[in-house]
Amino acid sequence: MAELPLASRRILVVDDQASIRGLLHVALTEAGADVSTASGGADAIVMVGVSPPDLILLDLAMPGMTGWQVLEALKASRKTALIPVVLQTSAEDFASFDKARKLSVAAFVSKPFRLSEVVETCRRILGGARPLQGRMQPAPEEARIEIRDSSDKVLSGGTLMDMATRGAQVDLQRPLMVAQRVTLVVHEGPHMGSHHDAEVRWITQVDGRYQHGLRFVQG
Repeated sequence: MAELPLASRRILVVDDQASIRGLLHVALTEAGADVSTASGGADAIVMVGVSPPDLILLDLAMPGMTGWQVLEALKASRKTALIPVVLQTSAEDFASFDKARKLSVAAFVSKPFRLSEVVETCRRILGGARPLQGRMQPAPEEARIEIRDSSDKVLSGGTLMDMATRGAQVDLQRPLMVAQRVTLVVHEGPHMGSHHDAEVRWITQVDGRYQHGLRFVQG
């Protein structure tokens, strides 16, 4: 069975209209999400502070605390500033594009909703896409790798940052040695299952991890 598009993702729906909260709750739950709802901005801020979701669907036009005020409160806290927000808007709200972009809003969904489009927008945003910020495609995932020695012993694990015909750039938990001969084994991504004999050409330390440049060798 194929995995549901929003499986295990936590989404908070913020809207003052119970009918809209109900529709979105059903559609997102059927898509696999763990959905919670808030009827106003103040309640949403409290809920996010207690248990930050993976994504927030936020109505702009609400009584009391507006969607803009909720956005400003989210961006003011380091704990919540990076949570992606999708704004629920009516046609006239699109004049606020620049304001939304400056507040790092990920995307718009327009009312009246096409629920399939709401689910697809959430899937893309959770995958890394940010249409309002100029990033239309999800950020590429870094593939998991291992570095092994000539006896097939694992020297370090990490992620593949880039790979071309002649070599690769990898991020590892432990440093190797320049000129060391190793084997790069790729466990995920488009190069999954590939093995490459390589030589370490350079090493640099970044935030407690070690980035390496590898040059592929024959034999």
